[in-house]
Amino acid sequence: MTHVHDDDVTARAEDGAAPAPTGRQRQPRAAATRHALLVAAGEQFAAHGYHGTSLNDLLSRGPGSKGALYFHFPSKHAVAAALVEEMTVSWDRVVPDAERDTTDALHALIAVTDNVVVRLGDPIVRGAARVLRDQVLDEPTLAETSAGWECDLRRLFTLAAEQHLLRPAVDPEWAAHELVVSLAGRATLLESLRPTQELWDQMNEFWTGFLPIVAVDTWLADWDTGRWLTRTRPPTGLG
Repeated sequence: MTHVHDDDVTARAEDGAAPAPTGRQRQPRAAATRHALLVAAGEQFAAHGYHGTSLNDLLSRGPGSKGALYFHFPSKHAVAAALVEEMTVSWDRVVPDAERDTTDALHALIAVTDNVVVRLGDPIVRGAARVLRDQVLDEPTLAETSAGWECDLRRLFTLAAEQHLLRPAVDPEWAAHELVVSLAGRATLLESLRPTQELWDQMNEFWTGFLPIVAVDTWLADWDTGRWLTRTRPPTGLG
């Protein structure tokens, strides 16, 4: 459960802002402003961390006035919670979309990581990831979020085993853990590397090495690595 800091409430009261609207109350213009505020906050949190970003930073970088910020969010903490909520909603669509648009569970797993990498290009998701790493919220924690991702991916690896696409010795739980750790670890490491490297390319390298370990030879024979490596990268965003 999130809490509101006293200094945030005081500032909001002094500004005379109206209560933050709920989902049904938001009009298109208000929704656009809220989204822009989250994008600006996500960029600040991703670059400087939650604790390294002040309310003044959010006000100076975001659209509108202090009243606009407090109309949508009662505190900086509420901004952080909203970023994580947006990321969670986005993640909830990733696996179903991948399963719908692919032919088998292994292709779905690859599509999942493609979609996650694309979403990590969105400031809202990058900011939410930093909020989780900074341990800002009581829930969800980074451990809880990672466990949820592993559960989704373990189900897909289990389905791949049922489809006779995994080698007999491959444990779906181990494979799911390795995938989450590899993706999260690469994403975090690449933030500090100079010159910068593309997570898209890094995950291509991961799958190129990992699939021969876990997939059966018949599946690998039909998997055109060269064509896959030159596939079109989807546009960045939460869509």
